[in-house]
Amino acid sequence: MYTIKERQYVEHIEKAHSYGSKLLLDLLMGEKDLMARLRSVKHYFLLDQGDFIVQFMDMAEEEMKKDMDEIMTTRLETLLELALRTSTANVDPYKDDLKVDLLPFDLISQLFKILTIDSRKEKDYRVDSTDHRLSGLEAFSFDYIVKWPVSLVLNRKILFRYQMMFRHTFYCKHVERQLCNVWISNKKAKQYTLYSSRWYAAAFALRQRMLNFVQNFQYYMMFEVVEPYWQIFEANMEKVSNIDDVLVHHAEFLNNCLQDCVLTNPALLKIVHKLLMVCVTFSDFVQRLDQSTNAKLEMSKLTSESTLQAAPTRQDKMTDLVKRRTAAKVVSEHVDQLTPSENFERTIVNFDANFSRHLVSLLGRIIEVSSDACQNKLMNMVYRLDFNGFYTDQLEAHAAEKSMAEQRHSVSPLE
Repeated sequence: MYTIKERQYVEHIEKAHSYGSKLLLDLLMGEKDLMARLRSVKHYFLLDQGDFIVQFMDMAEEEMKKDMDEIMTTRLETLLELALRTSTANVDPYKDDLKVDLLPFDLISQLFKILTIDSRKEKDYRVDSTDHRLSGLEAFSFDYIVKWPVSLVLNRKILFRYQMMFRHTFYCKHVERQLCNVWISNKKAKQYTLYSSRWYAAAFALRQRMLNFVQNFQYYMMFEVVEPYWQIFEANMEKVSNIDDVLVHHAEFLNNCLQDCVLTNPALLKIVHKLLMVCVTFSDFVQRLDQSTNAKLEMSKLTSESTLQAAPTRQDKMTDLVKRRTAAKVVSEHVDQLTPSENFERTIVNFDANFSRHLVSLLGRIIEVSSDACQNKLMNMVYRLDFNGFYTDQLEAHAAEKSMAEQRHSVSPLE
């Protein structure tokens, strides 16, 4: 009925909106099983189920080391389906909606594309993502098929945020696997001479520090950020009365995860990326050296291999023991010659210095951000990585140096 009192129209519109929103919420929570859908997305994009991602990385690792242009997407899709059906993810009724996506930019470029805004800092976020070739690991991500009306909640903007979280955690998982491979190869160093072992001792200590950083960083993201916020989100979802509340709580969950996982802070993300790159470069260096020693070991075995097929006698066992010792001696001599020729000691020292510098810079930056923005959750990273005060002196020196630089900068204009 027509009236000149606009307030009466507003009341009818709000009633109609509340009624429609309640019906849509009942449809999503009941027939469309929205919470099961969201848990499915969490399993894959936030790496909630570890066995699935481990199996997939075991099978697809060689393929993803190639350049993006050389990767067969259909092969990755096949390996993904195999990993899904041979892990605990097989019980997920929505597993077939998960797809492979190769993006034309890495995570840093993806984030900086978002931050490229019309402001004074715009030039700081300009990234040319076409000047280098991406590997499969850098371009890899998941995509998820969503149909209406679930697409109202899991729209492209929301899936974009899930993709950023996944790429961040997925690359950390890759770095951890590389360092674990180095740990396995380090076990062979027991057969080297004392001369070679003293150079390897420094590499062992550095590898352990890197592994400690990566594992603690992953633990922080998974168990101190994602899981607590997810529990809050589930509790809020039990109290929602309309679809608008669902959208607000879901967006709040993702925004909090992105913020506390340093994905909304370009300065922190750059430092984390540099640390991960140092870890990967160090792993590649040690594994190249290990491949060289493996080749030498295989050659020494082939040159002294026995063709006897009968059951080994006592003399055969003694002969085999002598052969193994000879092979170990050949490899040890090879390592003795290899480490000085490649400046092994200097290279390890450089890796150690770069890693320590970036890590101290990260811890110092976290302390600044936590004090300025009152993000106390980030301080847990400092307590974890510096639990025994190993970096305390370096942090104090870093803070003093920065303070002096700021003082010189503030005094210079007056002069």
